[in-house]
Amino acid sequence: MDGAFLYTLQNQKEVRDPYGIRMDSKVIIPFKWLSKDGKLLLVARMLRTFAYGFLSVVLAIYLKLLGFNDLYIGIILSVTLINSVVFTLIASFYADRLGRRNVLIVYSALMSISGLVFFVTSNYMALIVSAFIGTINVTGTETGAFLSIEQSMLPQTINDPKKRNTVYALYNMAGTFAMSAGVLLSGLPHVFAQQYGWNQIESSPSFCYIA
Repeated sequence: MDGAFLYTLQNQKEVRDPYGIRMDSKVIIPFKWLSKDGKLLLVARMLRTFAYGFLSVVLAIYLKLLGFNDLYIGIILSVTLINSVVFTLIASFYADRLGRRNVLIVYSALMSISGLVFFVTSNYMALIVSAFIGTINVTGTETGAFLSIEQSMLPQTINDPKKRNTVYALYNMAGTFAMSAGVLLSGLPHVFAQQYGWNQIESSPSFCYIA
């Protein structure tokens, strides 16, 4: 009986080791085939798509509460889409020359600056400029420069060529679930306004900046 049990454990180790689980250790290491950079890309993808899902619902409502008419709101949202096209073209020409990591850092910094502008001002021209430079995606899905750069980097973050399809599947699945969570939590400003008496105009930008 003991021999059969040990033989079973050995077989489990042989089967599970390629999937990143060490049976001979007390610590389970998931995704051992994925480097630290690959895991950071997945986390960054989840944080961004969560914000995209949240903003796809909240941003237009917030701009309406500020008093902008439908045309002005549509212009701001259109500018965010123009940003996706322009920044993707810039990345396609200069990402390899400047370094993909450096381009991602610059785009992330611009996104943070854009969120800060939306948080501190309601000046229309400032919001237009912010929407253009901020890689803000209001469609709920990611179509901007981050997507093309990160997908080109993903194959370099795995140590097993057989996991290439797996890492792309994880990347897309993580983004979809995070986006869904953002959409689900987009009702929080309304809930806080009802439960705690927050003004929706004051609460919405706070959540937008956090996202």
